Amino acid sequence: MTIAPPETPALNAHLAEALDAGYELVLMLTDGFDDETAFEAPEGHMPLAWFLGHLACAKDYFSTIHQGCEKAVTEEFSDNFADGADTNFTIVPPLEEMVAIYKAAHRSIRDFVLRMTPEDFGRRTPVFPDENMGEYAERFRTLGQALALTQMHDSFHAGQMAKLRLALGMESPV
Repeated sequence: MTIAPPETPALNAHLAEALDAGYELVLMLTDGFDDETAFEAPEGHMPLAWFLGHLACAKDYFSTIHQGCEKAVTEEFSDNFADGADTNFTIVPPLEEMVAIYKAAHRSIRDFVLRMTPEDFGRRTPVFPDENMGEYAERFRTLGQALALTQMHDSFHAGQMAKLRLALGMESPV
């Protein structure tokens, strides 16, 4: 017995929901932070502002190499968050703006996922992924691989954000 693959609209909706799961978790974990606490991090943790900037850069990178979008964040913003280098927190926007950047980057990918066709999953990017991605560069070569990694990325860092909340004496919803 052969099971037919789901119709494209059903598959697209499922993928969008999966993408939303980590995204919504990240947003939930920002509750209770303000412009001061968004930059606080005990030893061994990164501050909330870093997570938001890093995740926005990752989503923006996906959009530039797989959707052909113009870069939505500045090169300075990207250099400050994308590759895990030392972040200069004196040039980071306020929390509200960081959340807005993250939301916009997510919306771009989500809208794209809803329009994908099954053939898109194996499509390779014409641009070789940035060498700063290290071991993850090859996992970003096809659209399907990049989408899977992008979905996992938010959830991975959400776990770290939950630990940050606990280290700051805040409750964590997860």
